[in-house]
Amino acid sequence: MIRACLMMLAGGYAAQHSRVPLSSDLCKLLLVASLLMLAHRRLRFAGFALFGFAVFVAAANAVIDGRIDARFAGDSLLTEVRIVDFPKRTGDSIVLLVEPVDDARLPARSRVSWYQPDVEPSNGDVWQLELRLKQPRGTSNPGLFDVEAWMLRNRIQATGYVVSGKRNRLIEAGVDSGLGGLRRRFVARAATAASSPEVAAVLAAVGVGARHGISRDSWQQYSATGTSHLMAISGLHVGLAAMAAYLLTRLIAGLLLLRGNVHLLAIVAGTIAATSYAAVSGFGVPAQRASLMLLLGASALLRRREIDTLTTVSLAAIVVFILEPVATMAPGFSLSFSAVLLLVWLARFGGAKRRGRSFLASACNRFRQLFVVQIALLLGLMPLTVLLFDRIAWLATPVNLVAVPIFSMVTVPFSLIGLGLGDIVSQASHIALKVAATSVEYLSLLIAAAARLPFADVRVPALNGLKLLIAALPALLVLIPRGWPGRYVALLSVAALLLYSPKAPDDGCVQLHVLDVGQGLATVLQTRGSTLLFDTGASFRGGGSVGERTVVPFLRSKGIRQIDWLLVSHADIDHSGGVRAIVDYADVSTLLAGEALTDAGLASSRCRAGRRWTVDQVRFQVLHPDTDLPWQGNDSSCVLLVEAGRFGLLLTGDIEADAERAIIAANDLSHVEIVLIPHHGSATSSGAAFVHAVSPTIAIVSAGYGNRWGFPKAAVVTRWQAVGAMVLDTATAGAVSVRLCRDGGIQAVRLDRQERRRFWRN
Repeated sequence: MIRACLMMLAGGYAAQHSRVPLSSDLCKLLLVASLLMLAHRRLRFAGFALFGFAVFVAAANAVIDGRIDARFAGDSLLTEVRIVDFPKRTGDSIVLLVEPVDDARLPARSRVSWYQPDVEPSNGDVWQLELRLKQPRGTSNPGLFDVEAWMLRNRIQATGYVVSGKRNRLIEAGVDSGLGGLRRRFVARAATAASSPEVAAVLAAVGVGARHGISRDSWQQYSATGTSHLMAISGLHVGLAAMAAYLLTRLIAGLLLLRGNVHLLAIVAGTIAATSYAAVSGFGVPAQRASLMLLLGASALLRRREIDTLTTVSLAAIVVFILEPVATMAPGFSLSFSAVLLLVWLARFGGAKRRGRSFLASACNRFRQLFVVQIALLLGLMPLTVLLFDRIAWLATPVNLVAVPIFSMVTVPFSLIGLGLGDIVSQASHIALKVAATSVEYLSLLIAAAARLPFADVRVPALNGLKLLIAALPALLVLIPRGWPGRYVALLSVAALLLYSPKAPDDGCVQLHVLDVGQGLATVLQTRGSTLLFDTGASFRGGGSVGERTVVPFLRSKGIRQIDWLLVSHADIDHSGGVRAIVDYADVSTLLAGEALTDAGLASSRCRAGRRWTVDQVRFQVLHPDTDLPWQGNDSSCVLLVEAGRFGLLLTGDIEADAERAIIAANDLSHVEIVLIPHHGSATSSGAAFVHAVSPTIAIVSAGYGNRWGFPKAAVVTRWQAVGAMVLDTATAGAVSVRLCRDGGIQAVRLDRQERRRFWRN
């Protein structure tokens, strides 16, 4: 069973990284072939791997085939939809997960944003909405969160927004029945019992798995302190529900003087209670794993059979994989099962338990066991947390030593009491939720204080190549038995992770990263010892910005906290919207802007032609705007020429024809090898004279996929191609990375969407 599980998961993970699209018919053929291989003893394990591969591809193809038809993408569709999850508010907008009531034009599940709705929508509501949808697609940048993978594993088959207007109306409010009604009522009671929205959000997450109310800042604190697992319905919560039901059944049976095997009756009650709790929470992957393990364990006990823990874990993993293959892409799958395996390993090989002779000695021994478990989880899961989240949460051990007991003994039990009594004894439910809310308040104070400590959240730059092996070594301290030589090499690998920084360009070289930020521009330039950021992307109507969601995570993945030069071409929101997020994150030495900026958080100087500096044998020169003419709007954009030896790189902002003519009249640009196409490929820019004067090898345009302006214009692309330039569009190529060196010119061109190509990506 164990080897079969490993081979099946190996096939599934291989399918996740496959670049070759397979038709549904070919998947069926592979499934038949795998079943035939399972019947042959020597081919059995290869058959399990092929089966896992085919099952995952078939499940992913089902999601892909169900995406919105291209005929309806971009059109305004007046339709009736049902809200199937709690709406999540972000600033002035609300994000809804909807399914069609009866409309074949819409896919089974869509994610839409509604800006400034007149009425607050609710889970279970049926609305008539005017929607504008498109096929799911996300930006593609190295080292950043993969939005398209997230949408695939959540089976989201269209994204878009609600068109504001009078045709949007509520048809039917959510009916308070079934699991949906139970969840809504609990969330409402949690809001009345809690002292703040954040506390209410945690109670909703713990009680019914509704995490829509937890803010981005709170998630950052939970991640930094290693307590995110407490906010998701995990094995801890499901196990506590089972234990509570077991003890309650034993108590009631004792009071009623019931005869028979009360122990088995209590096991059944605990299993039913835990499975019901997992169902109410939405059956996330960790809850599925815990429920399946409880069911298998209870079945073995009822049949008087010995429980093989590893076999139970393996069988649970197989069932989860077969029922929801794409769910294996979620970090919760690997983290949940890995944590269980670590605990099983500790139980078997962690040494004999010490028994205390007194209450104090017994309590100390319990604390010691909890401490050992937390250290083991920190080191054992470190490879996954580094690879998945690029971080090491050092405070996870001390914070969890306090948080886990409080959650286990107070928060979760009283939340479950509030959930169970809510529709029976409302006053008792309110009191129980008050107790749970009080525990959350104190824990929140602890977590917030811990997150503010220096070095609380250690970020590790994105790893690749042999460095992935280094990330796996900390687990050796847990997995290798005591006394084995080389066991403490794990500590050296932790030090290596902390000291690791990505290799910087050599002297005389500059590394260009044109990030995929949708409709806007954000460009990072690195030399051996300096960083320049040219534009910061857009800000969003609903709150937040590209700077916060894309540029800062990219800088963090490169280990960059110092920006020597921040150039903002002009004040348009798609270029300057992320300035504040950048200034809040990094130490910015100099801020230059083509136009005056508001709320930048840092004093800025006007960008003026003639400014020059040299760093690491790379020359930088501002070409525009000059002081002779009152440039305004797009033509006030700061234009930067970067030179590595005799090779040039030109960053243009949103300049248009007039500014282009002024620039080529005052400068020789014939040595430019790489150019950022002005104004996202607009027809008002890239005049024939400018294009011929530059004649680059590579021309890069930063534009949003399917943007409403149709950038880059076909005539503009043709014009650049006519002078021999290879035109790269971030909308189709993802982030574009190029290294330009004084010796050799252009080197190492990398297109992120090409590098991360998968059969399930759009």
